[in-house]
Amino acid sequence: MSRFIETICFEKGAYSLLPEHQLRVNRAFEAHYPEAAPHQLTTLLPALSFDERYKVRVVYDAELTEVEFSQYTLRPLRRIQLVRNDSISYGFKSENRKALTRLFAQRGSADEILIVKKGAVTDGYYANVAFWDGAAWWTPKTYLLNGVRRQHLLNTGKIREKMIREDDLRSFEKVSLINAMVDLGESELPVSEIHGINS
Repeated sequence: MSRFIETICFEKGAYSLLPEHQLRVNRAFEAHYPEAAPHQLTTLLPALSFDERYKVRVVYDAELTEVEFSQYTLRPLRRIQLVRNDSISYGFKSENRKALTRLFAQRGSADEILIVKKGAVTDGYYANVAFWDGAAWWTPKTYLLNGVRRQHLLNTGKIREKMIREDDLRSFEKVSLINAMVDLGESELPVSEIHGINS
């Protein structure tokens, strides 16, 4: 069985979104290791003191954990390539990302992909997505993985959820990538820079 991952943001002396990360660890244990007690992130994570943004990666199974950290630099986002796959599945944040990586290989000169499954918009390669319609941010109900940032933004009312199909994409003005390391609006593009949308 593949191991699982939590990628946690550390910045300005604090870890971000730990309750959401812990809930995801708990769900992975309930589904895959029901006889074991979930790892407690607050006891696993190292005491750091950086002001800069760091990516702290926890890799775990029922018994073992590995923790590594590195300084994080936001990747440039200039173009997104839409890719379609009707069988893709990634319900838990596991090390096995082979199916996603095969789709990412179809990006051509783009920096990121946007995955459409059975006509419905899902996620990018490493991120959930949110779309601005001029008045509000919306995220697809048909996500592959419910990211911790996505859930936090929903809980705080900064984004809302609805069905978004490929045919709906041109009704939005811009798209933002969101994940544990990237907040809403930090990595965004006009929707016109999503290439491969059905005309």
